Amino acid sequence: MSATPGPLSGDELRLLEAQLGRMRGMIFRYYDLFFRFTAGGLVASGALFVAAFFPPTQASALLLPFVILYVGFHAAYLFSYVIFARTYAAALERRINAGLGTEVLIAHRLEEVYFGAPGDPKIVAAPLRRPLTMLAAETWHFTIAGAAFFGVATLIANATVARIGEPWSTFFVPTVLAWAAVNGLYLAWYFGRNRDQRAIEALLTDVYAPAAADES
Repeated sequence: MSATPGPLSGDELRLLEAQLGRMRGMIFRYYDLFFRFTAGGLVASGALFVAAFFPPTQASALLLPFVILYVGFHAAYLFSYVIFARTYAAALERRINAGLGTEVLIAHRLEEVYFGAPGDPKIVAAPLRRPLTMLAAETWHFTIAGAAFFGVATLIANATVARIGEPWSTFFVPTVLAWAAVNGLYLAWYFGRNRDQRAIEALLTDVYAPAAADES
């Protein structure tokens, strides 16, 4: 049976409200950075793709697979901050509600219904327990399209590097594929295992509901 945290003093409530406002701002900021970076990365990748077909800038084909991988990985990095901020904001809202004795703040519950819980196993933004949400569909779409673009980019880069000759033509494609595998495996491990997420949730439970943490 979980214990309910005690009531809040006026100073405690103000501090928690200020921190909640900061976390809500962080969620917006990193969502914004995520979409801006993704859009910018697509523009940059598209420019390199077009440049690869013109002799003066054909060498851009060699950069394109690495740029696509970086865009995907850095977008996942930015989204990890959204998950962090959502987790903290949810803990703050639960603590304020418990202190007030009523469900005043329900944004975290609405987010769980619409996006899935922050701690759910996921592939970046796609919760594996709710794979048909719009956010999950957008993530799958971006991932599949990005993988296809990466495949085409690698073929173009391979044709370009073949004209350069040895030793580049021998090692380029294996290097690209190995780097892609490292990136993909790490993201699958990080978002699938949720090690950092579990540590954050345990800390927040210990701080805001220590009795409940002791009983669990």
